[in-house]
Amino acid sequence: MDILFRPIMSLLDRFRYPWKFASICLVCLLGTLALLGQIYFSLTKDIDFTQREIAGLELLDKSFSVLVISQQHRGLSSGLLGGSEDLRPRVADRAKALADAIAKVDTELTGNADWAPLGARWQDIRSRLQKLLADGLSMKAPDNFRAHTETIELTLSWIGDIGNVSNLALDPVSDSYNLIDPMLHAIPDITERLGRLRGRATGIIARGELATADEHAIVSQLAELAMTQAQLKDRLGRAAQANTTLQAPLTSAIAEIDAGIARLRDTARSEVLGSAFTIAPAAFFDIGTAAIDVVLKHYRDTVRPSAQRLLAERMDQFQRNVINSLLVSVAALLIAGYLFGGIYFSIVRSVRELVQGAQQFASGNYRARVSFSAHDELRMVADRFNTMAHDVAELIGEIQKSAVQVGRASAEVSAAANQVAEGSNTQSEAATGMAAAVEQMTVGIDEISRHAGTAQQLAEQSGQLSREGGEVMQRTVGEMERIAEAVNSSASAVGELGEKARHISSMVEAIKQIAEQTNLLALNAAIEAARAGESGRGFAVVADEVRKLAERTAGATQEITAMSSSIQQGTERAVVAMQNGVARVRDGAELTTQAGRSMDEINSGAQEVLRAVSDISFALREQSSASAEIARNVERIAQMSEENSAAVRDTAQTAGTLQTLAVGLEKKVERFQV
Repeated sequence: MDILFRPIMSLLDRFRYPWKFASICLVCLLGTLALLGQIYFSLTKDIDFTQREIAGLELLDKSFSVLVISQQHRGLSSGLLGGSEDLRPRVADRAKALADAIAKVDTELTGNADWAPLGARWQDIRSRLQKLLADGLSMKAPDNFRAHTETIELTLSWIGDIGNVSNLALDPVSDSYNLIDPMLHAIPDITERLGRLRGRATGIIARGELATADEHAIVSQLAELAMTQAQLKDRLGRAAQANTTLQAPLTSAIAEIDAGIARLRDTARSEVLGSAFTIAPAAFFDIGTAAIDVVLKHYRDTVRPSAQRLLAERMDQFQRNVINSLLVSVAALLIAGYLFGGIYFSIVRSVRELVQGAQQFASGNYRARVSFSAHDELRMVADRFNTMAHDVAELIGEIQKSAVQVGRASAEVSAAANQVAEGSNTQSEAATGMAAAVEQMTVGIDEISRHAGTAQQLAEQSGQLSREGGEVMQRTVGEMERIAEAVNSSASAVGELGEKARHISSMVEAIKQIAEQTNLLALNAAIEAARAGESGRGFAVVADEVRKLAERTAGATQEITAMSSSIQQGTERAVVAMQNGVARVRDGAELTTQAGRSMDEINSGAQEVLRAVSDISFALREQSSASAEIARNVERIAQMSEENSAAVRDTAQTAGTLQTLAVGLEKKVERFQV
């Protein structure tokens, strides 16, 4: 998260707190002034807008006078040119009033540069009006009326331009807008409609004749008048709804205007459209003028003052808003400045308290604690300071105790080092004597090693002879074992022969039994043949031959049996003799094997003697090397003893220095109060 703020953190870390807060105040002040400027310019713009509307009302009033007088002059001129000479003084009076109204408008336009866009069209209207004032009565009645009407229409359009230039047509509030819009459009239009109706009807009455064109014009003007009247009532009704304070005067104004217009409309219908012509032209003109005067009366007494009052109230409200905005902004700036000042002095006080605590710690007073007033994030720093002071106090207390212990230990180390130095000297002398004794022992070991070498040679010769005798015994045993194996094989073969002879005897016995059976069968066959008589004679011959063959077979089997018995007895005697020979061979092999084992034992003993002599020789060589190494090590020990003596002396000096440093450390930590 702090990555986003690292640039500004890097910048602010270069400044002290006054500059930091000055920078923040400057940024806040610039932002506030910018917002205040926008509010001020917005409000002053609204004020200028409303002021221009108020000035526009003044110009509108003067321009409206020109319009009304022009309408009156048109009507009177129309009556005069229609034949009513009694209207001439009034025409002259209206001409003078119109000239005065034109002069007032000129003065208003030349005195305000804001009305410059209206100048060109006004010059055209003024020139037209001045021409009508100079030459209008020399014109024909229709031409005069038409010229007046054209000029009045230009004046109506110019009044609309006044509304645009003066911001009246752009009024943003409903109540005032619904009052201003009728002044720009409905009221001028309705006075124009009334003026046209008054002028044309006055001329018709003066002539005493209603033409068809005049009738159509009167009907059209009455319709236009009704439409304009409805627009005026709608606007004034909306204004009354938007502002309850306007309901009573506007309702009364609408009623009076409706009554005046209704009287004129009824008179025009009866006297003009009805062709009665019973009313004098001047009287009808006065009725029309009365209707217009009612409209003008409420324009001057109700609508215009109400609009001007609303604009004035709005102006006052804008001015109050400007003042209130300025006051609120100034108050906000003062409060913000007061808060920034409080924050700054709070931080400065906190820093001062931290500095005081740090100074006490720096002076060695670790019993003191930072007394902190604020309860913000810096209090954590103060708490950490106090915790650090407590921990450092404990550490210094331990250091003080350790310094005393180090002083005592260094004294003990110094005394022990002196004792070790003396022991090292004694050890060096003993090592020198040991080196001489080891040298003598090395000479004796070398002599023993020489005799051990001779014994090793004799043991090697004895071992060689015993190995050769052992090998001869082993070959003899091998030959006797092979003889025993051959005799065993022969005995086995003879035994197998005896087994076969016994098998032959069994086979001969079987043959003998078969011969006996055959003999019995032949005998039976001869008996049966004898019984058969002559027919059995041939069979008797065969039976006799079979009996003879059986007898010979029996004799042969007896001979074979006797021979098999002889063979079996001979094989049994051969087997017994061979088994006795094998037994004697085995006895000789066992004796030879025992002799071989004895030779092996002699060889093993010779080998053991050889190994023992070799081990003795190797051990003597190793002992000789070890004795030499011992001699060198003893010499090295003597040197190391001397070096150790020097190191112990250095240690004694270092212990003395350590004791001095321990005393100095005790003095330095004495200033810390824990």
